[in-house]
Amino acid sequence: MNLVEIGYFSKTHGIKGQLHLKCQTEFDEDTLNAVFIDSTTGKAPYFIEELQYTNSTYIVKLEEINTIEEAKKLVGKKTYIDEVFVIVNETETNWIGYELIDAKLGVIGIINSVNDNGAQLIVTINYKEKEMLLPLVEELIDNIDETTKKIYYKAPEGLIELYL
Repeated sequence: MNLVEIGYFSKTHGIKGQLHLKCQTEFDEDTLNAVFIDSTTGKAPYFIEELQYTNSTYIVKLEEINTIEEAKKLVGKKTYIDEVFVIVNETETNWIGYELIDAKLGVIGIINSVNDNGAQLIVTINYKEKEMLLPLVEELIDNIDETTKKIYYKAPEGLIELYL
C-alpha cells in the first residue's frame, strides 16, 4: 500500500467527535473507508463512519473518536490515504502560457502558474509590473480558445484594480 497525503484535520465539528478535513487532493469519497494519521509507531489507520462534503471541507466521523476531547487530539494532523483512492484528472489542461484577456481591460497577461486550492484554480499573472492572483472558475470565463491559447475572462468588479 502506497500512502498519499491528502490534507489535514483543521478543527473539530460538533460534540460527537467529528472533524473538518481540509484536502488538497481529490479522492473517491464513495469507496474510501479509512484515513491514516501519523502516530508514534508510524501511520495509524482510522476507519471512517461518516464522510460529508460541505463548504470546501469534509466533515468526517471516525470510528472510536466519539468526543470533542478525542477529536481535538487529531486537529492539525496530516491525513493520508491509499493512492488507489486518489482521483487523477489527466484531462485537465495546463493553463500556464495561456493569455488572459479581460472583457473590460483587454490583455491582462500570460499565466505564470496555476494553483488548485481545493475550491478553485488560482492563476498568477504579471500585469503592469504587479503580480496578481485571479480565480479561474467557470462563471468568470467567457471562452477558451485552445488553438491560440487565449482565455476570455470577466474579472469581478474591482478585483484587478485591487492590485494596481
